[in-house]
Amino acid sequence: MFEDITYERLLQNVLDNSPPGIDTRQGSIFYDSVSGVLLEIAKLYTDLDLVIQMTTVRTATGDALDTKAEEYGVYRLQATPAKYLALFDGTIPQVGERFYYDLAYFVLKQDEDTGTYFFEAEVPGEQGNNIYAGTPAVPVNYIEGLISATFGEIYEHGSDAEDDESFRERVLEKIAGPAENGNKQHYKTWCESIDGVGRARIVPLWNGENTVKAVLIDTTGQPLGEAKVKEVQDYIDPADKGMTAVVDGKIYVVGDGLGNGRANIGAHFTAVAASPLSITVAFKAELAQGANLEAARTEAEEAIKEYFRGLVLETEDEEPVIVRVSAVGAILSGLRNLIDYSGLTLNGDILNITTGEDDVPVIGEVVVT
Repeated sequence: MFEDITYERLLQNVLDNSPPGIDTRQGSIFYDSVSGVLLEIAKLYTDLDLVIQMTTVRTATGDALDTKAEEYGVYRLQATPAKYLALFDGTIPQVGERFYYDLAYFVLKQDEDTGTYFFEAEVPGEQGNNIYAGTPAVPVNYIEGLISATFGEIYEHGSDAEDDESFRERVLEKIAGPAENGNKQHYKTWCESIDGVGRARIVPLWNGENTVKAVLIDTTGQPLGEAKVKEVQDYIDPADKGMTAVVDGKIYVVGDGLGNGRANIGAHFTAVAASPLSITVAFKAELAQGANLEAARTEAEEAIKEYFRGLVLETEDEEPVIVRVSAVGAILSGLRNLIDYSGLTLNGDILNITTGEDDVPVIGEVVVT
């Protein structure tokens, strides 16, 4: 807005409008007196331009965007910690004991509803999602009777704090949208306002009139953890009366429909985690010089996981998620450990895989020969 108001322009304006007879040459008393002041004024205009940008949702960043969003009742999704099932041989440690692996520290906790023990990362974020099942967990303090502690399968994926652009998009949707009346978009907004939820697929009338189902995915493109699913359920339509529905042989928790959450009275809401659809990727590799099969397999697995994540989180809700053989092939072509590949299959076939309404693709195995 004030890009044209520079130090040079301000100085020239003052010199041009100085009283007659005043020495305005560089180094003169007048010149030296005004130049320092004008330099500070130019800085103020630069700061003012930044201040004005911070006053609107479309241009604000960081804390300023948080402040503007609060005016509309929208809050940035905070980082959440990774959680792993905790496996012990010998004495089970007390809740609160600390363990570590590779400079990452975890606290032992217990799910109050299920009694399940799990390790929770002390530092939230996606960086805690990279520990494999079977990895030893080293206790910080000596625990009498404990023979070994091990990380099990991931219990709940950690997520990073929401970035500015994603947050801004949610705020603008709230501003542009109608007042909350329980339509499909509102259920999606309510679900995705919970920390750790990366995507919610809303299925209206899934089990008859006045029923709504949300298929929940975390920020890594994986099925949302059980504890977070319950948090979504309690936020939108608490299921305190123990109501359930059996659909296609599967038992679902059903909200009370009493209007004790965000949902309207009479609307029965069900929150479920997406179902993992395991996909095995197999191919024959022509390795780059100095590479080995394990390095190629690991690099391929990480790249394909990121492809799956993008598919799950970015495909429009109305569109099916399709894992394409050609897209996986393009990914393999860009790997540094491979010169070429052949015989690529997905689950033993050369056809694309289309996931179901409740499914998300996950890596089952990457087989490299």
